[in-house]
Amino acid sequence: MPPSLYARAAVGLTLCFAGGLALAAPAPAPGTPPGFNVHRVAAHERGAVWRGGAPRKDTLAALAASAKARGVTVTLIDLRTPPNTDDRSGKAGRLAPKDEAALAAKLGLRYLPVSALSKELPSRIEEAARQGDVYMHCMYGVNRTGFAVARYARATGREVDREGLGKRDWSQGFAFQGAQAARKPAGK
Repeated sequence: MPPSLYARAAVGLTLCFAGGLALAAPAPAPGTPPGFNVHRVAAHERGAVWRGGAPRKDTLAALAASAKARGVTVTLIDLRTPPNTDDRSGKAGRLAPKDEAALAAKLGLRYLPVSALSKELPSRIEEAARQGDVYMHCMYGVNRTGFAVARYARATGREVDREGLGKRDWSQGFAFQGAQAARKPAGK
């Protein structure tokens, strides 16, 4: 992939000033699309499963360019379903659901709005991963995404990277998916 695709994400380090000291934030992993709180959850044969905050225009452009170069599909799983006022705000350049859906269509990306509580969520993530990259997100890339990642891990038995996931979100998602599995009718 050309280095210019993620140039904005990789140029320099973000500096935080605390008590007069300049502390460098960790640089994003190579290939990490630009955006808020973006982490690779899992790698698979056709690509990667990412989680993060609502994408910006440059997030979608980078995902589309990377997928095109590798000949795979990108599926955006929007956990802001149903969206609340904050989800629709477009805060800090994050795309509101309707704007994300429109730009995704223009760039040739699949847009899939699904609730973090949907019983089909883990299978939809798996289905999308078989086709290429998955970018799963809520507004900020913490609560709903942490919950959804835990559900995905438990339902599929996949090892996932838990970096940046809240303990509460993980434990609640893991327990919720266990309860979902226990409710399945016999023979399914």
